[in-house]
Amino acid sequence: MRILDRYLLSEWAKVFTLCLLALGGVQVLSVLYNYAPDFLAWDSDFLTVLEFLALRSLGGVHLLVPVSLLLSVIYVLGSLNRNSELAAIRAAGVGVWRLTAPLWAVGAVLAAGLALAGALWVPDAMEAERELLEREQFRALRAQGAVAATGGQAEFVSFENARARRLWLIARLGVTAGQAFEVTVHSFDASGREIRTVTARFAEFRQTAGRWRWTFRDGRDLRFDPSTGSLLSQPKFAVLTPEEFDEDPEVMVLATKDPDRLSFREVSRYVDQAGDRGSAHQSAYVMRYHSILSAPAVCLVVIAVAIPFSVAGGRVSPMIGVAKTFGLFLGFYFLSSVCRAYGESGSIPAVLAAWLPAAAIALWAVPRLRAVD
Repeated sequence: MRILDRYLLSEWAKVFTLCLLALGGVQVLSVLYNYAPDFLAWDSDFLTVLEFLALRSLGGVHLLVPVSLLLSVIYVLGSLNRNSELAAIRAAGVGVWRLTAPLWAVGAVLAAGLALAGALWVPDAMEAERELLEREQFRALRAQGAVAATGGQAEFVSFENARARRLWLIARLGVTAGQAFEVTVHSFDASGREIRTVTARFAEFRQTAGRWRWTFRDGRDLRFDPSTGSLLSQPKFAVLTPEEFDEDPEVMVLATKDPDRLSFREVSRYVDQAGDRGSAHQSAYVMRYHSILSAPAVCLVVIAVAIPFSVAGGRVSPMIGVAKTFGLFLGFYFLSSVCRAYGESGSIPAVLAAWLPAAAIALWAVPRLRAVD
């Protein structure tokens, strides 16, 4: 590694660490402001609050790292430009691509780190955080003599299995107990026409040989003519165990939760079970899945945005370049929000909505990076 590379990386590391600590502190204060009243109402102890803050900080690392990287790259390159060090380096024959190679390498390492964390550690942190909140809330309600739903239980469940073309409606579902009440399952053909509806007052489910088996009790099995929609038969049954019904009840419970609060592991299970096409409600989970996959690319986006404005010469104040960089970065997030909204509604494919902002920034940045080299 050249002396110049070591110098650039050492200056960047100092600023990046300071930015990460400062932004992390702001995030902790924000979380405390939002959740302190709840923990006080639940009479939670100090160690529980600390555990929650640690889990929330780990879960928010995908936001802190890109912003800290952006600020540190702007500061380091702007400092070189302001002190005329950049001019001396370029006069020695070092191009911008070679000069910023360590920063690109750092961006790639951070992107890989975020991808690894998103696959391994962040899911555990998000699931543990949600369990902690549910546990504290349940403990407080039980102390007050109130009745609260235990974990793995949900009411008014609506789950669409686009792969198998089935729609489940359940009044109350208990994963731990292995029971469901007031169950209705609609089955459709490839053209979306209803061909079968199973209704039951009660259902049991268990996992056998890695596959879920559902047993319906006290209900009717309705059959329809898909061409006309007319009812063909509706025999009653005491016990019915359809072989094709193999939906995972744990995934059904996930369908009742906010997609943004689900980990990558949970949303992956949902997409694998339900498919990547369906209603707007289902599109929100698919969008969450692809958003997590595309999130690490932001580390490379911020470097591509920061370099053209930070190394530009002339008599223009460096703050103008900083302002333009932040403006473009905010534009990137605005475009991401718009694409996310269209992806969640199902108007455009989720994979396109997740990667389009990064592709747009790449199309903008590559010509400008060549121009300043």
